[in-house]
Amino acid sequence: MRGTILARQWRIIKMMESRKMGITGIELAHELEAPLRTVYRDLEAIQEAGFPIYNEKVGKNSYWKLVDRFKKDLPLPLTATELMALHMSRDLLSIFEGTIFHESIESLFDKVKAVLSPETLRYLENISGRLKIGFASCKDLTSCKEAIQGISKATATKKRVEILYKAVSTGRQTVRKVDPYQVWAMNGGVYLIGLCHLRNAVRTFAMDRIGNYKVLDEPFHFPKDFNLEDYLQTAFNVMRGEPRKIRIRFAPGAAHVVRERIWHPTQEIRELGDGGVEIFLEVPINYEITSWILGFGAAATVIEPDSLRSRIRDEHQAAAACYEKPVPASEAFTKKI
Repeated sequence: MRGTILARQWRIIKMMESRKMGITGIELAHELEAPLRTVYRDLEAIQEAGFPIYNEKVGKNSYWKLVDRFKKDLPLPLTATELMALHMSRDLLSIFEGTIFHESIESLFDKVKAVLSPETLRYLENISGRLKIGFASCKDLTSCKEAIQGISKATATKKRVEILYKAVSTGRQTVRKVDPYQVWAMNGGVYLIGLCHLRNAVRTFAMDRIGNYKVLDEPFHFPKDFNLEDYLQTAFNVMRGEPRKIRIRFAPGAAHVVRERIWHPTQEIRELGDGGVEIFLEVPINYEITSWILGFGAAATVIEPDSLRSRIRDEHQAAAACYEKPVPASEAFTKKI
């Protein structure tokens, strides 16, 4: 609900930007397909947030406009909403703190702020402060800052790279030559996708597991038939594998969470009579999909395939066994006074 309100208020500001003579409440209601009372509540909220809009009577109509001074104070050929989006993009890139991506957006915004008047900057802080973007968890990418920057440049210049890579499953390090097709950000991590010459296949490498890297003076040709979306079809999140058809039943208490999100491009959701849902996916059966299912606890029941059903059952039984054991006295929490 809150996201819908913010999106509607954003559209109101954009419509004011595009109309030199302003826009009436009735026109806003028509274009937004919203009740006039809702539009007036939005206009009031925008004003309370500190955004410089005002109402001017012209004949029988009242027009809502942006304060002229505010528009003139904007640096470069930027609109108010573009400037607000730039300001809030710092939140989006906060997961990349310590990398060139985060440093670059901070540097850009510092330059923009330097030419803003104090009044305009105050307006901007007030309105954009109403929308904050947070992340549940993310990797610490500080250690791979140089690798991200150097390999990103190699993808642009189509230069092959040599990396020392530590596999997550075995912990073994291997030297790989890779044609870097794409640097990809996902779930708070950054990954290199490219042709691995050791495996003679396209692979995904986590940047934080690249020990050393070297950009080689060897050009590569980007294949015309490679498509990132097609490549990722065989992954639930990051880890790829042979897709299997799976079916999971969710209890009514968790159904709304499942309905509200797109978990995978292959998903199909079927409503159940008790208020629950079933979801059908074609994804590899690996750590990512089992962790996702286990995250719903008893609210998720795997229907098929049997191999995944057994795997989830065994995980639940092992977890329950851990709680049946008493916690050793030496490990029990003791409050310090």
